[in-house]
This record gives sequence, C-alpha cells and structure tokens, in this order.
Amino acid sequence: MLARTTSRALLLSTLLALVGCGDDDASTQLDAGLDASTGDAGSDGGPPASALCDELDLQRTPMRTSGFGDAPGELAGDFTVTQLDGSTWTLSERWSGCESYVFLVHFPGASGDALFATSIARLFSEGPRNTRYFFLSYDENADARRARMDALRTTFEDDLGFWLEGQPEQHAFWRERMHFVTDRATEVQGSVGAHLRSLIEFASTPGNEVDHPDHGRIGVPAPVAFGIDRAQTWDEADNLAPSVGRPPELGMAAFLGHFYEYRAALDARLASETDATIVTLLDERTAGRVFRPEVTLPDAATMASFDQLEIDIEITCDEGNPFACSEWDRIADIQICTGASADPVEACEQRLEIARWITPYWRRGRQRYAIDATPFLALMREGGARRFFVELGPEWERATEWLAKVSLRFRNVGGTPRATGGARAFVGGGFDAAYNTREPFTFTPPAGATRVELVTILSGHGQTDGDNCAEWCDHRHVFTVNGTALPEIRHEGGIGEDVGCAVRASEGVIPGQWGNWAQSRAYWCPGLPVDAVRTDITSQVTLGAENTITYAGRFRTGEPRGGDIALSAYVVWYAE
Repeated sequence: MLARTTSRALLLSTLLALVGCGDDDASTQLDAGLDASTGDAGSDGGPPASALCDELDLQRTPMRTSGFGDAPGELAGDFTVTQLDGSTWTLSERWSGCESYVFLVHFPGASGDALFATSIARLFSEGPRNTRYFFLSYDENADARRARMDALRTTFEDDLGFWLEGQPEQHAFWRERMHFVTDRATEVQGSVGAHLRSLIEFASTPGNEVDHPDHGRIGVPAPVAFGIDRAQTWDEADNLAPSVGRPPELGMAAFLGHFYEYRAALDARLASETDATIVTLLDERTAGRVFRPEVTLPDAATMASFDQLEIDIEITCDEGNPFACSEWDRIADIQICTGASADPVEACEQRLEIARWITPYWRRGRQRYAIDATPFLALMREGGARRFFVELGPEWERATEWLAKVSLRFRNVGGTPRATGGARAFVGGGFDAAYNTREPFTFTPPAGATRVELVTILSGHGQTDGDNCAEWCDHRHVFTVNGTALPEIRHEGGIGEDVGCAVRASEGVIPGQWGNWAQSRAYWCPGLPVDAVRTDITSQVTLGAENTITYAGRFRTGEPRGGDIALSAYVVWYAE
C-alpha cells in the first residue's frame, strides 16, 4: 500500500488542487479549473462500423432504446455531436455493437489547459481498436472551443506522422475514431450533454462533499473523463494522473477501452456458462467488510463430478462522489473454514485462503473478477454445509458503501484431472530475519494420484526505508521438494514500472483510480486478483509415500529485508 506519510501528503495536495476542499462552492471549483479535455470527430466516412466487429471477432449487441439514465452506471442513450469539419456524428446511426466510447472534457483554467496540452498518442498507440474518443470543451466561447479543437487535431496529426509513419491505412483508421467536438460539452445533443449537466449539478450542490477524517471535506472532481462501455452504461474515469503528485495526461484514457473490453468479455462468458452450479456467498448493499456466510454445497457425489471452480466477485461503488468509495489498496480474500471450534464467532479450527484480490483506490463503478480456484476443490469435496469468510478489506477500514456479490461457480469442463486432496504447507509473515525460521512440511499423496501441484497465492506489502520491501522490492521464493529445488518464483516484469499495472486493464485493473494505481507492485496491482500460481511437482514426488517440501524467501539473492509477505502455499493432488 502507499506509504502513509509522504504518499498521503502528496495525495492530499493533489486532491486540493483538483477537487477543492472546505466550504468553497463546487460550481466555483469547476469554473476555476477542475479540468478535462476537448476533441472532434474525424471524417464521416470510413468502413462500416460493423466491419470492425468482424475484424476483431467481437460479438455485436443491439443498441438498447429505453431505460436510460444520467447517473454513473445507468444506461446511456443516443447523442449527436458536431465536429470540427462541420459534420455531425450520431451514436444510433453509427452503432456497431462492439465498441466503447471515451469522452475527454476540457474545463477552462490552468489545469484544464495543461491537460489538453498533453499528448494523445497513447490513445492510438496503446488503446484498443474498438474505442472511439470524443474531445469536448466546457468553454462558453465558441471560437475558443474551435481553436482548442483545431490545435488538438494538429497535434494529433503530428503524432500520427511520428508514431505511424508510412502507414496511411492506420492514419485513416484513427482519424475516423478521433472526434473533435465544437459543441459546448454540456450542450451536446442527447445523453452526453445531459450526463455532463447531471454530473456538474451534483458537484455544485452543497452537501455532496465527503467528510474525511484525514483530508477534511473533499469535493466532487470535475468530470474530465468518462465513458460509455460495451454494455452501453456510463462509467466515470475520474482521474487521468498516472501517479500521485503527477499531472493528469490525456493518454492515460487509453486504458479505459481495455478495461471495458475485459469486463464485456467476462460478462458474456459467465452468462454463456449455463451449466455452472452457483452457490452465493454474498449479495447485498453493505458498508461491511467481513462476512461469515454459511452455505450448503452440493452433496459429495455431485462435488466429485466438478473439475473447475471459479469465484465470481462483483463490487460496485455507485456513489456520486468517488471519495465516498473505498480509499486504499487493501487485501481482500475468500477463505474456507475447516474443522470445528468452540469459539462461537470463529466457529472453525482453521481458515484457508482460496482467493485473493487487491481493492482499488477511490474509484466509482463496477469491478468484476472470476478468480480460478480450481485447486481448492480439494478442500470441499465432501460438500454439504460449509462456512466461508468473505473479507472485502480489513474490518477496521473506514466504512464505505457498495454493492457486493460473491459466488462460487462449479463446473465439469472435462479433459482435466480433478483436485481430490491437499493441505496448506506454508504461510507468509513479516519479511525479516526470522522469516525463514520454519520447519519443512511433509505430505503423502495417494498412490493413485495422477498429478501433484504446489499452489501459491503470493503478494508483497509494506514499505521499508531504503528498499521499499515488500510492496516495491524484488523478493523471490524458493521451494524444494525432496531435496530438489523448484524454479524460483519471481515477479514477472519490472517492479515499479510506470504503467506496469495500467497495461493490465485488459485483465481487470480498473483505470482512473485516485492513487498510485498505474505502477506495478511485487506480484500484484490495485484492483486486480492475485492469481494462484500452480507448479507441477509430480516428477519430484513419490506417490503413496511421505514427501518433504521446504520454503525460503529472499530479497534478490540475499536475506529478507522487511515488510510483509502474504503467502498461502498448498500441496494439492489430483486424480482422473
């Protein structure tokens, strides 16, 4: 998580600059420079929009024509913009059924002008091909809006020439997807103008600030970036700064389309899996963080037929002010209760983690993950009544309200062995001099097992002086089975890469968080599951006999340096 000293100070200064605090009227804040960006649509020609769906092999969905709303998360309706070349572009006339739409709004003032002076090259160099970008301005002066759009389009053409030199087809493709709009943002015909008016009215209404114990009263940020996703619903992107203390950049909007594509694909896949047996753990609006649901799993015979388990997690913060959403990047997880306990609250001898994710910083909207927990079928083969622990964050965290849905999805996919047994071998702890003081773990897989795995859920947290362990440092993990060292577990890619987490929007990282969301951490990202790593150890194991596994953590090639390692390591065996 962010350091709770300098990072909090930087965050506070950023919020003060962008959203204003205290008793200032929100409408004054908006006009004073809570900013966004402007733009215009390219040509009205180009190939039919539906051709893109075929090119990308994306399912087309019909445009919905009723049930619209102006609030975040509600259904977006039709709209028409006037572009810099005088042409108009209407959503219903150009609907493809496979695209998303990102809107970048310029608010007059120093910060708005600075935002619109940043490059948009990342939008076409890293953004998905099925996203359109609309640049708008809140400026009352029509000549000023046109001049801003003209300057932005000129910069765009220069960037095209540099990044896509000698690729005229790509130039034409991206020109058609960049919409430089001359209408005043709030006067765009249809849903876009209405949505912006609704957002600005909410931001300008006294009482919609958040009273924060550390930061005081935090106003609603200007709607500089928002989108219409593949489901045709509004999403508030909120923040275009790549990290705390850095100014916003238009190019950071490139990651929105990737997230919308991820969410659309996941929604469609899970909806199509009509053969799934679903057991609901949580489905409610709540400000709680820790839940202890008791559920009834299918009977043992039915459980034995399943070879896949996914945990479907859907968390929605539908607050009008993003700072009423959960603030920090916390560990959230699902645990299963095993054994019996006399403690009426705990009510189980042991809690075993089967899924983990990291919560995002201050972000409105809907997150959804399907976490593969297939190895942990081994812990629930007997079926029947079971207790689980659902932790959406630490119980002591400042209460914020959300819609929370968590369910187990059991399926029989076929063609893979079934997890039939296993045990937890190791857990993490303080990454200090005593970290590697631990006993070997012994296990005896049955003679009939066809596969044995080491399964680890691993992430590093905390920030020590000098090396920022274990959130931002290169810690490595070595397991040895019967004296044979397994390949070292290391973080893939660079730790602290500028957009190392942002580029994982296509895997579920939700862009636009109000924190250091874009930089990669040691084995995790804010707003993303911590995937279980499965290592085949069958060849190192003697079936039907006792085996030994050892574990040690290292800072690079040396001893632990500080911070905390969140680790759940299991040995799991399978049978056909």
